[in-house]
Amino acid sequence: MAQPGLVLSQEMKMQQVLAPHLFQSLEILQMPLLDLQQMIKQELSENPTLEATQEQADEQIEIEQGTKDVERDEFDNEFEKLAALGEEFDSYQDRGQISGGSDAEEKYQYMMDSLSEATSLHDQLLEQLTMVDLNDYEKKIAEIVLGNIDDDGYLRLDVEDLLSLPNFPAETLDKILDTVHDFDPPGVGARDLRECLMLQLKRAGKEDSQEYQLVADHLDLLGRHKYDDIARSMGLTGERVKELAVAIAKLDPKPGHSFSEARIEYITPEIIVEKKDGEYIITQNKKPYPKLFINQKYLQMLKDPNISKEVKTYIREKITKSKQFIQSIDQRMSTIYRIAVEVVRIQRDYFDHGVLRLKPLNMKTVAEILEVHETTVSRATSGKYMQTPRGLLSMKYFFKPGIMTASGESISNESVKAALGEIVRDEDKNKPYSDAKLVKILEEQGMKIARRTVAKYRDQLRILPSHLRKVH
Repeated sequence: MAQPGLVLSQEMKMQQVLAPHLFQSLEILQMPLLDLQQMIKQELSENPTLEATQEQADEQIEIEQGTKDVERDEFDNEFEKLAALGEEFDSYQDRGQISGGSDAEEKYQYMMDSLSEATSLHDQLLEQLTMVDLNDYEKKIAEIVLGNIDDDGYLRLDVEDLLSLPNFPAETLDKILDTVHDFDPPGVGARDLRECLMLQLKRAGKEDSQEYQLVADHLDLLGRHKYDDIARSMGLTGERVKELAVAIAKLDPKPGHSFSEARIEYITPEIIVEKKDGEYIITQNKKPYPKLFINQKYLQMLKDPNISKEVKTYIREKITKSKQFIQSIDQRMSTIYRIAVEVVRIQRDYFDHGVLRLKPLNMKTVAEILEVHETTVSRATSGKYMQTPRGLLSMKYFFKPGIMTASGESISNESVKAALGEIVRDEDKNKPYSDAKLVKILEEQGMKIARRTVAKYRDQLRILPSHLRKVH
């Protein structure tokens, strides 16, 4: 008999168990090339049935001779099942929302896969996150926030997107931001310069100081060196304001730089795009990949009656692992190539005319064309690069949200930024355009966007406000 106050219940749950090699396949698909090369070296050292030779660029990574097509088809099908499992939404950057559902861990993993590339600052912030008192849900949201902090230390996530999520409590975000603002370096996670400087002063115990008041209320005047106006407003002498300005100038406007490492990153493109006779030719860069195959000696050992059953079992297990590993790499190459072909086809105008003709594109569109899951496209483009007539570009560069022009045409946000940059570049430096004027000029060009969006794009382009652009 059940004890009073206790309720016994029975629940049936259907759960799909996925083979470890399929998880490895997704890991291989998502890996940057340098990490994959390291994994291949490790696999070669640990698995005696796997061998490799470095071939010329035209060589393909091969499956063991005689592998059946039906085996490959089954592998591909299972791969797509895994990609789709519990991941019913596009990248957070593209859609700005998180779907609900029971497969929370899978959805969280996808969110993490969509974050910006990790930097040394990002690693430091994640390490600090492990030491704070947040529950698992709060830490997951905090990791999204940390993933959108740029190298300067500023938060480039529109918090309104998070607050617009169904049932997302504002107090949770406030708690997370307060936690992040306590991280080192001081000022990290700020959304603008004012907040960055205020956070540094607060950390120094100067929240009630005149420096803090000046930054909070008169930073714009300080940027224009309007010391007399500040003095009148704060009831101080002009000399005192100048002293405060000197103290404020010692603060770090880009706190993230203190954690940045001066390093050279070597990027190897996986796709080569060349224009020949008016057409764009897409080829895979196979040079970084070794030619992998099954060691024939071990295949012969399976036929040897003198080899013990235990040894043959071991050999079969290793051969199976080798085949799955080669299939995973082959799947990776095929998926990246197919996506690249569609991207170049869709973005033909960009390759012909430049960034002003970059089309809005989301991963769902390409996924539907290729009949794969959106997350497959996200993983396959993460950390991958294309060498094109317009330079070395991240594959994710081509996936941009868009806005509707006055003529009803949709253009990418990157195109708007490019137009904004050209306007500012050609402006009269003695009379630079205000954000309101920039809004009007863009609207005249058919791009109607809000003033705050112009300010956001200007900030992302590292363009100063008009009063700081003015040449005196």
